[in-house]
Amino acid sequence: MKKYFDLPTLCTGIALLFLVSIFLSLASRSVWIDEAMLLKNIIEVNTLSGFITPLPYYDQAEPVPASFFFKAAMAIFHYDIKPLRLSVLAASVLMILPVCLLFKKYKWGLFVFLVAIIGNTFSSGFHVTELKYYFLEVSGSFLAIFAIWEAEENKNIFWTLLIAAIISLIGFSTLIVSGGLLGYAFLWCLANREFPRRSATIVAFLCAAACVAFSYLYMKHLTIYQLSNYAEYGGGKSLLVSMKSLGGAILGAYGKALLITSCLSSIALFAFNNRGFIFRLNLFFFALVCVVVAGRVFGSYPATYPRHVIWLVPFSLVISSCAILEFTSSQAKTFKVLGWILFVVLALQAGKACYKNLTGENYEYTANNSLYEHLAKMEPSNILVYPDAQPSLEYYLQLDDRLKKHHYTRVLDETTQTRDPAMEMPTFFSMIRTLFELRPAGEFYLLLSHLDRQDDDKGITAVIETEIKKFDCQYTSVLHVHNAELLRMHCRVDHE
Repeated sequence: MKKYFDLPTLCTGIALLFLVSIFLSLASRSVWIDEAMLLKNIIEVNTLSGFITPLPYYDQAEPVPASFFFKAAMAIFHYDIKPLRLSVLAASVLMILPVCLLFKKYKWGLFVFLVAIIGNTFSSGFHVTELKYYFLEVSGSFLAIFAIWEAEENKNIFWTLLIAAIISLIGFSTLIVSGGLLGYAFLWCLANREFPRRSATIVAFLCAAACVAFSYLYMKHLTIYQLSNYAEYGGGKSLLVSMKSLGGAILGAYGKALLITSCLSSIALFAFNNRGFIFRLNLFFFALVCVVVAGRVFGSYPATYPRHVIWLVPFSLVISSCAILEFTSSQAKTFKVLGWILFVVLALQAGKACYKNLTGENYEYTANNSLYEHLAKMEPSNILVYPDAQPSLEYYLQLDDRLKKHHYTRVLDETTQTRDPAMEMPTFFSMIRTLFELRPAGEFYLLLSHLDRQDDDKGITAVIETEIKKFDCQYTSVLHVHNAELLRMHCRVDHE
């Protein structure tokens, strides 16, 4: 009997195993401050009206479908971190799977696509396992790609209009993608003379446009606390500052390998002789990038951190993968060589990601799992809670009853309640002095989390150490993990 050995299938299976391994590692990471702030709202809000209005705690905002998803997930898995993250991943995979149809015509299509994803897993993969709405924005971009493919391959614009309406409801940044899909649909209908021939197309287009317009106004309402209280999300910055901020966000979301590959692929596609789906997707992506740049410069789009532009990454993953597959099969030597160079760059990055996962390199914002596990094993103690540690403490108190034996002194209770959007945002550093004034007599502990230090920084931050010295306090470090620390404190009782 003749044995059939399918090398592409074997390689795809191996790549998939590596990807699953990385995702399992990401799913076990700690809850960090941003997640904890948002999850407090999900836990505390129990009414429909509470979810469809601006969330009450920590100036957080989230699209309603995401809030409903997390509320349902918590009803099933309670507060267990890993099952919650895996449920987010499962939902993401279901929405991303249709994109795999794009690669069915390529022998090595899925393998190249998986290699690209693996290389970017500690960025895009990080966000599709995060307990925030970013997984919907990433998935929404993949759905938009599939919608464009459906229109190009099967001459069906209704799917594109439906996706434009749906993804406008599931994310903030997906509104840009939805607007782009409407623009694409309009041009597609003009090119295919769809409007004069079918009134149903006009009705579908108007309905989708109305949904996107409603979503824009509603999302603006949901983000009123953030837009009113955080200057970093507004305009008024110089062109240099705006572009530097955007550049840092894009580099953080992409990483050097994917950014280089994406730029070279997109530029080369303009000179490539293929004018099919991938060429049009590249034009669509280029238009989105122009909108993001213009929005950041004029202050209408707060692309400040990698999470704000992570929704662009799916377009680059698909475009780069398709470009590599097209280039390497081209008869033109220049494109063939370029295709292999781009693949090698992505493969090296994927290998680096796999190595980091196998060696257990740190991938957390803050090692809160280790911090609170240590705290849970301690004897009952008096603990001062650093303001940035309060959100994570609130979540881990729900997760682990052993933490409830301690007495915690906090200063953020009032500022986390519903408040006037015109009120200035709470400044955590300004509350350190107030916190120390509430310290108990004798020995106590200071709980520090989300210190935002680099890996090579040692000891507590200068701001905290200054306040400790002002109150004549002596301290020893009981536990020091990534961006978190527990200090044993002793201060002079007679200090004023």
